[in-house]
Amino acid sequence: MVGLDSDYVGRSPWDFYSWGHLALGIALFLLVSLFITVPEALGGQALIPWWSIIIIVLFLLLFWEFFENVVLYLLGWKFEDRQDSFWNFLWDMIFGMAAASVMWLFQWIIMDLLGELGRWFYIAGAISFGVVILAYLIGYSMYKSQE
Repeated sequence: MVGLDSDYVGRSPWDFYSWGHLALGIALFLLVSLFITVPEALGGQALIPWWSIIIIVLFLLLFWEFFENVVLYLLGWKFEDRQDSFWNFLWDMIFGMAAASVMWLFQWIIMDLLGELGRWFYIAGAISFGVVILAYLIGYSMYKSQE
């Protein structure tokens, strides 16, 4: 179930790269949300509704999986020179979308429910991103220590 050694990385649903997909979901939601928060901060109207960010993130995550498993694979830059399994692909998508959904929840709590400015949303997002990257680095170092 969990890919802890190189033979299972990309084949099992969860491996240390899964943390990177969580971070990607957070980062993509935060970046795309700038289409809303920047125009509003400048006194204008949002360019897109909040719910559309989830749809955009889904397509960006699909693009990343295509890029990772086709382009990087063909260039020979893919880990262990093999494509991800279907289960790994599916769970990478689930992790990325779950992280983006948590960011949407943070946005709703901080900006809509509490009525705070967007900067607190981005601070919470940056902290979340940092925690996930730290978890990735810990997982990667555990993997490297087993070699």
